[in-house]
Amino acid sequence: MAKLTISLAYLVPLVIIASSWAQGRMTPSIRMSALVLLPVCYLIHWHFLERMSGWPTDLQIPDQFELVAANVIEPNKTLNLDGAIYLWIRSRLGEAPRSHELEYSRELHVKIVEAQRRLDQGIRQYGNTLSGREAGNEGTSGEEALRLELQDLTERQLPAKTF
Repeated sequence: MAKLTISLAYLVPLVIIASSWAQGRMTPSIRMSALVLLPVCYLIHWHFLERMSGWPTDLQIPDQFELVAANVIEPNKTLNLDGAIYLWIRSRLGEAPRSHELEYSRELHVKIVEAQRRLDQGIRQYGNTLSGREAGNEGTSGEEALRLELQDLTERQLPAKTF
């Protein structure tokens, strides 16, 4: 339903401009400006709308985070699905949780399933990202160099009171 609403919100201004254009109410300079600026505005708006909504983002995962939930979709050759790993994480700085989409890998799948099992037992999971040389992949770059480490979140103990 949301995609239909967004599509209609994009379509209405185009219809208004097209009808004004067809009736000859627009000067040539306004026509050219509308022709160039409207699609650019739509593309910018769509780009930011996708990142701000509840859809998973492909932005880089924070260096340190708390895993809230995870979902793994395995590749399926018969349905022509590549597979994906979805993480719902909260940064250590206390930001609201955000959904992230990662490319499927068997190694990450095993880590995520184990972390989700611990989450189901009530053990909070802390993660951090390693990339490049930190992960032991000196020759790789891009997403392939990203490695996640997940571990139990140990609660911070306060020092003893001295008064």
